Amino acid sequence: MTKTFCAAPWRGLHIQVDGGISTCCAGGIKFGNINTDTIESALSHKKLKEIRTMMKSGGIPEEYCKSCIHASNNKISSERDWHNSLNEDFDINLASDEYQFPVIFDARWNNTCNSTCTYCSPFFSSKWASLLATKESKPVKDQQDKIKLFFSENSDRLKTVAMVGGEPLLMKENADLLDVIPDNVKVDVISNFSTDITKSKVFEKLLKRRKVNWHISLENVEERYEYVRQGSRWQQLLDNLKILGNEVRNPPEINDHEIQFMSLFHLLSATRLCEYKEFAKETISLFPHKFSGSNHPQKNIEIVWQNYSAPKELAMENYGVDVLSKVIAEIHKYLLTDVTPNEKEYFLSKITNFEKVKSVTDERTKQDFKEHIDRNEKLFDKVGYFDRLWPEISFLLS
Repeated sequence: MTKTFCAAPWRGLHIQVDGGISTCCAGGIKFGNINTDTIESALSHKKLKEIRTMMKSGGIPEEYCKSCIHASNNKISSERDWHNSLNEDFDINLASDEYQFPVIFDARWNNTCNSTCTYCSPFFSSKWASLLATKESKPVKDQQDKIKLFFSENSDRLKTVAMVGGEPLLMKENADLLDVIPDNVKVDVISNFSTDITKSKVFEKLLKRRKVNWHISLENVEERYEYVRQGSRWQQLLDNLKILGNEVRNPPEINDHEIQFMSLFHLLSATRLCEYKEFAKETISLFPHKFSGSNHPQKNIEIVWQNYSAPKELAMENYGVDVLSKVIAEIHKYLLTDVTPNEKEYFLSKITNFEKVKSVTDERTKQDFKEHIDRNEKLFDKVGYFDRLWPEISFLLS
């Protein structure tokens, strides 16, 4: 039976790139800011206590938990699932309205990133901020020291540290954090994996830890990959995957590293699912120590698909049958490959929803998309590339 409550309000800690404090990266409310408040005061915020009280009574605080509610409705894994899986000993009946202790810590120190992904923004990418000449609020050095101090004093029951971004392999703060968290703590890294990892102190220190989960963020291959993720080079990604495969060929007692791909389902990936799956199948050969023999029947690197909503120009829900019919055809072919049960359930639900759409894409949506493409292609000197790389949906620009 699915748990409607979540352990995060009692045992999670998330600090966003602008310093906002919550107990979960998907939480819709911030309870303070590391630049002006203490972590302790944020975790004892009146609103957060109200959320705990509501959950204890069996309710779901919609404002705070809307992301997980949406995920549950779309039959995909949620942050709630992740928090509860790492807190099996949590008993909501015994919990008060006070914070307990951190089990999961997710700090997005700043927006340092080497890429300007077409769906990203200056808030999450320093490259976008530089390109658009904007300044984004972020924690300053003394506040980062405050975070490290909190965890040096509260790490006895810590199980997982999430390193996200920006690009976490570029952040010196992550290298420093790895020096203070216990050796038995698992590290979840969500990385575009397209920076030069041979120059990353974070990567160097992660290789010395026994338990690391590598979540590589991508959803396209080759030239389409570089179009969607401006600033990331396809060859660098391939080189990095080879390096990782070579570095972690050790017995589990030395390092037990896992790898999966985290992928956004949007307009620029939806009609190219099969070629991406083929890449995931080919990549498995780089990790024979993990995926060989009868005990490892997996045929490709696991792909975890995530819903996409913004910017709206790439969100599938805004398009009509003229686009969705092509996507449905691609999904049917994709489902004939070695998909996991989660993938199958995810994409069958997409087909069900898409088949309900009977009208074609409206002209306003097409115009917004054209403006989005034109703006990005001019910024990155890629004029005409979309038309060539996605001919099956290039009619959206006409």
